[in-house]
Amino acid sequence: MAIWGADVEQLRQLGSKLQAGASEIETQKSTLTKVLSGTDWKGPDADKFRQEWSGTHTTMLTKVAEALKDAGAQAKRNAEQQSQASQG
Repeated sequence: MAIWGADVEQLRQLGSKLQAGASEIETQKSTLTKVLSGTDWKGPDADKFRQEWSGTHTTMLTKVAEALKDAGAQAKRNAEQQSQASQG
């Protein structure tokens, strides 16, 4: 007989770790943006990089952070559902 379910505490921890990862990405994005804006770098390469950073790269980092937040929230919801099912 197969057992379905999850270790509720581990699932909660996974959710928290995923959400913490999202926060870390957001923090690093902010830090790197500040460092880049404070870097004395001029010329076409600098302009191109800054444009790519503020457009493509930060957008992608934001999407990854949002995906991690969502996955963390889902893991926590699943843990609560598992906990309720185990009690019932």
